[in-house]
Amino acid sequence: MTRETMAAMNLVLALLLIGLLMVYSASTVQTYAADEAAATYLSAQVKRQLLWVGIGIGALLAAANFDYHLFRKRLILYPLAGASILLLVLVLIFGEERRGGMRWLAVWGFSFQPSEFAKLVTLVFLAVKLAENQEHRSSFLRGFAPPLLLAGAVSLLILLEQDLGGPIVLGSLALIMVLMAGGRWLHVLSTVIPGVVVVALLCMTTPYRFARLKSFLDPWEYRETSGFQLLQSLAAFAHGSVWGQGPGASEQKLFYLPDAHSDFIFAVWGEEMGLVGSVLLVLLFVGLLLVAFRIAICAPDMLGALLAGGVGALIALQAAFNMAVTTGLAPTKGLALPFISAGGSALITNLALVGILLNVGFHANEDREEQGALRAAS
Repeated sequence: MTRETMAAMNLVLALLLIGLLMVYSASTVQTYAADEAAATYLSAQVKRQLLWVGIGIGALLAAANFDYHLFRKRLILYPLAGASILLLVLVLIFGEERRGGMRWLAVWGFSFQPSEFAKLVTLVFLAVKLAENQEHRSSFLRGFAPPLLLAGAVSLLILLEQDLGGPIVLGSLALIMVLMAGGRWLHVLSTVIPGVVVVALLCMTTPYRFARLKSFLDPWEYRETSGFQLLQSLAAFAHGSVWGQGPGASEQKLFYLPDAHSDFIFAVWGEEMGLVGSVLLVLLFVGLLLVAFRIAICAPDMLGALLAGGVGALIALQAAFNMAVTTGLAPTKGLALPFISAGGSALITNLALVGILLNVGFHANEDREEQGALRAAS
């Protein structure tokens, strides 16, 4: 096991422990209101989160021990892609509507978001196709357009679920991976401007998105409606000041801040741990990104490099987006903070992504050992 894989495991373990602590802190009040006896021991949300962590660790171990080179096989890659597309279509037909969006499928009493699985599959598909298409990497039609069309098709299905954050993350990921594969900056920049225009039009022509945009620009004017959540989040950071109120001492989680245990859990962390704790959490994600890029640099082939770099970029993008929303740097949008927010779909997917990252790291280690043995023999 390399230093990079060990560092990645330690960083993810630290994030998971912080996540469990914050889910317990943010959700215990809600459980207490429903059942005082249950809150005395362990909140129901934490019990569910522990279950998701267990399943996620199983997914991590499976992905870590699955040779990532097998993703090149059509009998594996295309069924994965087909299953992802099928689930995205099924959620539009049979999905549960929550807060105006159709993003959840219920199976055997459990609900999950197919869009989270689609992120993983899209990353793998992009890595395989970009690695196979290296000779055309400078061509717009044969090298740049195909991965963008793939990401665009998946993003369109997610957009139909009334989810704009997911497509923005996937589009950004696709552009980053194209650059990792040696694509041209000119092609990327020529796509960014039209993408920004499309996102702006979607925000301007959809009433609830336009309301969020206006409240983002001036939350105090809409403090009783669409700006309420952002102002409560900012109040949490203000209460936290530099050193924080202490573990479990958040006031905003007392039914002031909506989604305190999920999308806005970073605000609760900021209130309890202050600026110092907030910076520490940011550094943990930055550390994971750097370790992922280090594993990508040491990967034995282009596929491994794209997978490792893509995993680091995807997790970092989601973390940056969530933190930007909770601190008022981006319009309010539901997107989980990786490893921290309550919920199973995102957590299991992100742990599976870490498994792929470790898988690449293990192969890089094997490659180094083989090279060392050859040098010793010579």
